[in-house]
Amino acid sequence: ICKFTVPAVYVAGKFAGLKGEEAFYDYTYVTFTGLFDVHKMRYSEELAETFKLPLDMMPRIVKPWEVVGELTSDEASKMGLVKGIPIVAGAGDGMACTFGAGLTQPGLCLDIAGTASAFYVSVDKVVPDTRYKTLLYLKSIVPELWCVGAYINGGGLCLRWFRDEVATEEKRKAQELGIDPYKILDEQASRVSPGSEGVVFVPHLGGRAYPYNPRIRGVWVGFTWKHTIGHLFRSILEAIAFEYNHYLKILRELLKEVRIDEVRGIGGGNKSEVWNQIKADILGIPYVLLNREEYAVTALAAIGGYGVGVIKDYVKAINEWVKPVRKIQPNPEVNEKYKRYSDFYEKLISRLDFILEGHELLTE
Repeated sequence: ICKFTVPAVYVAGKFAGLKGEEAFYDYTYVTFTGLFDVHKMRYSEELAETFKLPLDMMPRIVKPWEVVGELTSDEASKMGLVKGIPIVAGAGDGMACTFGAGLTQPGLCLDIAGTASAFYVSVDKVVPDTRYKTLLYLKSIVPELWCVGAYINGGGLCLRWFRDEVATEEKRKAQELGIDPYKILDEQASRVSPGSEGVVFVPHLGGRAYPYNPRIRGVWVGFTWKHTIGHLFRSILEAIAFEYNHYLKILRELLKEVRIDEVRGIGGGNKSEVWNQIKADILGIPYVLLNREEYAVTALAAIGGYGVGVIKDYVKAINEWVKPVRKIQPNPEVNEKYKRYSDFYEKLISRLDFILEGHELLTE
């Protein structure tokens, strides 16, 4: 083994014909290794010693816009391109999305409503979450900023699972009508009052990622004969927002001075009007939709252009390219109602580990 790295870096190195010892991490990716000193912006010798990992096996750390090589003639011929095209380091997918969505100053939130449901807030200092062990700090592309947050392992997959395995009749009807099944499910959920009339869902079907607990599983609580497909579906939408609200509470406890003005939404999930409103109501913050769709690509275009000198200010470029197009305001009365549900959700989660003790043995 020459260096430990990730597939994206390997591919970039392959395009540029880099040798193993020339492998790299950009400074947004490297924070995922768990070996990075966030204050000194370098690998931690103490952590490396703890895990008996020689630091000479870790790639060099570069800036996201740094040119790491040029496209080789062999790789260029395979892609129908010309050789010599500069290759910049780029950034991790999450941080590319946050930058591409315009998180260029402290106090902006981002909801990535994709396969995994991720929630980040841009901040200008690091206060470790030593109490709850929930929030993760990742280095933003913007050198002065960090993005703090967490994600639900397969939050969006919960919706897909429900569509395919539970709402089979709705899916069949949608196919007959030639429409997206989620349109039918959203319409049913919109007819259910906030709180799903007491049904609460736990969205960790694949275990909880933050704080890490692989024993946690999906749970529905409080359903009776009166509850319908619409109630169950809405409870999933609400559960993901309850989890986000939990992250937000911890952040506000750690960084009391941070003022959070809006949540920006990206990903396929923000096509759901009812879900966007649910998130605004539970978080108590305006939910903002933007004018683009491919945010990671937008970010990489900006830093790539900056790296080769065709863009002078990559932050200014993003702020010019990415604009809010709609702001969904929270309903104060609904927000008050949701506070009770959010408190119950947190209580439920905190006790699930005890309730599920030994559950994994049942399926052996």
